[in-house]
Amino acid sequence: MKKAGKALKVIFPKMLHVTCAAHALHRVAEEIRVIFPDIDRLVANGKKIFNKAASRISVFRESLPAVPLPPQPIITRWGTWINAACYYAHYFDEFAAVVNKFDTDDAASIGAVKALLQKPSVKRDLAYPLANFGRLPDCIT
Repeated sequence: MKKAGKALKVIFPKMLHVTCAAHALHRVAEEIRVIFPDIDRLVANGKKIFNKAASRISVFRESLPAVPLPPQPIITRWGTWINAACYYAHYFDEFAAVVNKFDTDDAASIGAVKALLQKPSVKRDLAYPLANFGRLPDCIT
C-alpha cells in the first residue's frame, strides 16, 4: 500500500497516505508471532495433530468434553494466531495431558509438541500474549 501511495503521489501531489488501524494492529500481531518462535511452533504443530485425524479428535473429546478442540489458525486471517496462542495458554495443562496420551511415532507433529511442552519457558511465554494481547483480535474485528 505504501508503494502504491508513493506512485500515486506523483500524479496527486496533495494526497496523503493514512494507514488503516486494522492493518497496523495486524502488523503488531505478526510481530508478536515473530518474537515467540516456540509458541509459533506449538500453534502450528498443535493444529497438525488434529487435522484430518478422527481418532485423535475422538480421544480429545472423550478426555476433555467441555474443552473445545484447538483452533485452526490461518496466518492471513487477522488475529487467528493470537486467538490460538490464548487458547493454548488457557488450556495448557489439559492440552498437554491429551497430547501425552498419543504415540510420538504416529506423527512428527506429536513429537514436536511433546518436546515443546517439556520446555518450561513455553508455558511462561504463553502467558505474555494472553495477558497483553488477548483483546487484539477483537480490536482488529
